[in-house]
Amino acid sequence: MDEQRTVTEKMLVVGMVRGSGLPGNIIVANAHAAAMQNVKLVYFTPDDVDVDNRKVNALQYIDGEFQPVVCDFPDVIENDERSLWRKDVFSAITKNAPFTMHLLGGKLTTFNRIKKSGIYQELLIPDYSINSLAEFTNAVNVFEKFVIKPMRGSQGANVSYFERTVEGFKVNHRGAISELRPTDLAAFYSEFIGDRHFLLQKYVDSRTKHGLPYDIRIHVRRGKNARWNLVKLYARIGAGNSIVSNISAGGSMAEAGVFLTAQFGRDKGRSIFNELKLLAKSFPEKFQSLYPEFMIDALGIDIGIDSEGKLWIFEVNSCPGAKFFELADAIPRMEYAIWLARDYASRQSAKS
Repeated sequence: MDEQRTVTEKMLVVGMVRGSGLPGNIIVANAHAAAMQNVKLVYFTPDDVDVDNRKVNALQYIDGEFQPVVCDFPDVIENDERSLWRKDVFSAITKNAPFTMHLLGGKLTTFNRIKKSGIYQELLIPDYSINSLAEFTNAVNVFEKFVIKPMRGSQGANVSYFERTVEGFKVNHRGAISELRPTDLAAFYSEFIGDRHFLLQKYVDSRTKHGLPYDIRIHVRRGKNARWNLVKLYARIGAGNSIVSNISAGGSMAEAGVFLTAQFGRDKGRSIFNELKLLAKSFPEKFQSLYPEFMIDALGIDIGIDSEGKLWIFEVNSCPGAKFFELADAIPRMEYAIWLARDYASRQSAKS
């Protein structure tokens, strides 16, 4: 039982590690949620870890402020994507502790797994993988309207909208409108895509009555006993000439039920809202079955709705943001971290 710890004999410590930066509202909310459940949360970055001495120079929320503390490696790691990049540090702090967030593998991997499984085929938008100029120039001739986006999430950045015209394409790139002739496609590809991997996807006209882009975010997270919880169901509405509805790109948010009633009327809006709630209940477990290699802790499922009220899956994210509802997200997040730590300790004890 080298370095084995039994988390039932002392206050459990959750290590919230982020790639960089100082703690903000999300960390504060999780510190409160941890205290509500009688566990301690410490915040740190990979640079704060002393691998040789197995110590962490962390910050702990005490008496309304973050104070520096030196602690042992935590019982469970609550991580983000960027913290995974420091493989040496991450490997050390998870040698004897589980961690919460695993990467899904990018948009192409995610949608390929859904396609292969046969689940929710009616909700999938036709798309093409773009890995070369040839693939790009061939794919742009398939749809009258389409978007191209990076394979990995970038909070709505680098998404471009194309609409076929008589002379070529009308393009909206980061809110800037331009006209491209077919002979301009190579230059566009070189400047904005290059050696990066993009997805070309048929455009779904998910817009408000006032012409603003929107989608519905289904935010689900595992909580107590690793059960899935619907944290929030809300509309994300874009601004101005934006193509996407991401809040970080200048958009706004609204409660899904109220928004859908205003958009489609009471009866149809209620019907769509109920369809979304059913999807929120069924999707997490079915999607989890596509990733038997690890347990998914949270999902942000982005749903577009066309003018007829049909649902389309825009994206599935493994690390959904919780801006404006930090505490509602933090409570099940800490519940799951606690369950994960105790489950890990129990399985390790059974091995010894």
